[in-house]
Amino acid sequence: MSATSTAEPAAGPDRTAPAPAARPPRLREIDGLRGLAIAVIAVYHIWFDRVSGGVDIFLLMSGFFITAGFLRSADAGRGLGYLPYAARIVRRIFPPALVVAAATVLMVFLWLPRATWSQQLGDITASALYYGNWNLAAHSVDYLSSNNGASIVQHYWSLGVQTQFYVLWPVLIGLVLWAARRTGLPPMRTVAAALALVLAASFAFALWETATNQAYAYFDTRARIWQFAAGGLLALALRPSVRAWTGRLAGPVPAILGWSGVAVLVFAGAFLESTQFPGWAALAPVAGACAVILAATAAPGTGAGRLLNTWPLQRLGTLSYTLYLWHWPILVCYLTATGRDTATLPGGLAILAAATALAALTHWAVERRLPASGLGQRTSRGAFALGAACLALVLAACASMTWYIAHERARLAEAATDPARYPGAAALDPALDLDLPDADFAPSTLDAAQDYDPALSGHCNVTMEGYEPIRCDFAGGELVSSAGGEPVSSAGGEPVATGEGQNQAAATVVMYGGSKIWQWLPAVLEAAEARNWHVIAYTKNACIIETGQEALGEERYRSCAAWNDAVVAEIADIDPDLVLTYGSRVGYEAYETFPDYTDRYEQLLATGANVAVIRDTPSPRFDVPMCVDLHGPDAAECTVDRGAYYEEGAFAALAVPEGIAKIDLTDYICGPETCPPVVGNVLVYRDDAHLTNTYAATLGPYLEAELAAALG
Repeated sequence: MSATSTAEPAAGPDRTAPAPAARPPRLREIDGLRGLAIAVIAVYHIWFDRVSGGVDIFLLMSGFFITAGFLRSADAGRGLGYLPYAARIVRRIFPPALVVAAATVLMVFLWLPRATWSQQLGDITASALYYGNWNLAAHSVDYLSSNNGASIVQHYWSLGVQTQFYVLWPVLIGLVLWAARRTGLPPMRTVAAALALVLAASFAFALWETATNQAYAYFDTRARIWQFAAGGLLALALRPSVRAWTGRLAGPVPAILGWSGVAVLVFAGAFLESTQFPGWAALAPVAGACAVILAATAAPGTGAGRLLNTWPLQRLGTLSYTLYLWHWPILVCYLTATGRDTATLPGGLAILAAATALAALTHWAVERRLPASGLGQRTSRGAFALGAACLALVLAACASMTWYIAHERARLAEAATDPARYPGAAALDPALDLDLPDADFAPSTLDAAQDYDPALSGHCNVTMEGYEPIRCDFAGGELVSSAGGEPVSSAGGEPVATGEGQNQAAATVVMYGGSKIWQWLPAVLEAAEARNWHVIAYTKNACIIETGQEALGEERYRSCAAWNDAVVAEIADIDPDLVLTYGSRVGYEAYETFPDYTDRYEQLLATGANVAVIRDTPSPRFDVPMCVDLHGPDAAECTVDRGAYYEEGAFAALAVPEGIAKIDLTDYICGPETCPPVVGNVLVYRDDAHLTNTYAATLGPYLEAELAAALG
């Protein structure tokens, strides 16, 4: 994958220094190993939707070659040559990666749903700036981004990790060699000790983070450094001055090592799960690659070397970097267009053919003709200018598409301000019998994923890991204080007074639950503004109010249980007039379920408040904005069967403690038989489960009547 697999510091000769250490003979098996790695990556991605371990091989080889280059410079008595080294890295990895990244912007515009555009552009920008791995890590633990589709540049995470390694490694090696010179320690043994320490520390960290937060660990550079360190230790072990020991690998040993390594690399993806990386599972491909390189060093051209030296694998090795760059975006476009999770055999072959053709073209134009032209090749300054120009190409493409998105958003938002054309839930009100005009639905799928109250991801929401409640107060339809009463700014930027207006409120209403309660905030605020209510919200991601969750063992259940108990205690201190919380739960199961909330209801009633429980909204089990993009707002594929969620009469028959008011607004979200994606020209869902803010606001008058009745 990496174009820097043979990168080394480029420094001019030092005539006063000892003669440079001889470069070891080039092993053709390593080119074949690259070809084998990209082959297993592509095959497992395209046909099996699995992690193969091929990327781990590339990380190992990057550590191997970069460390070997630095050590040759040290043997020759030269400095590490940081500036020429950086220039060489930029020349080799920036142009191909950034040219393909710019092309993915066009692919997004042409072939991916509009609902994904903002996410994709953010991912492309992060990848072009080589922090894509951290961007993906943040999304992996972001509850609000949990429904994001596959990023078209998701594979660039490894380039981010490698680039961060390229920045770190010369600093580490340089400091170790400097310390060895100052203390009189043997330089190479000191480097070996340092790399062993780095490997042990990083691998221990990888094991811990994989066990506690694997989704984040997968993209975390700290959990991957051990793979580079393993490559560095292998480079030390195979230095010409110390590798006489490889002569002991005689007879059948090299063949056994080589073929065993190849077998591990080919079949690791069939047995290892992505959730096991980068912990113990990553040892298999790293060990397999080490075995292949050791065997090739001891007996080149024999055993597995005969396979690795064949023309197909050698050619794939030459194209490995550009083929890695192209195969994933083409696969994402194919899967989006076909609605499949994996490719068919003919489809996969077509993906491989297209990716190989584009890889060959990019290799010829960018990896061969561009260096031959001399552009950016002669000086370090020229290399950095070339890298900046390639980066500017990507950023300009992203900026152009961002402008187009902003233009479309403004056009549709302006059209949606007319309530007669965008009645939303009122279109299902039989008492109104509206004549609905033709109009583009709102919010646009360009905006749908972000169509939730900003406080949900800011001041007023507790994450899945959080224990402590966050209280947010709303008056006049605006957030006036958060985090236990601290004043916040109004929409105009001026501080908002919190006390006097709240004390004059006609009633205090507390919203309490998870995101399926928070989604009702626009409707509650519509009612509160009309009735002069003071609204207080307590929400926590993916947290239900059932008691006894601490016994389930997982951290998120323990935090949810502690949060629930703390919130109920605060509600008792507040002494509100009404608490609005869950009445049922609709997840991805066949029907609405009714967890045993009785104990929690009793606790809430004991505070002296009235309690209203609201029926949960359907979870369509697919991303609604994306479906609408692909099939249209009237498509059967985007409309769900109401009966698949709700059993007739089940909520009405639900037994609850005396004093609990039940609220059911399903008739203003779904028709008698189906739940359409667009109602009253308003898009109902922002993802696969949650109402858009825009649609929730149209439910305000209906929720107001129910809450007023619950207040008595």
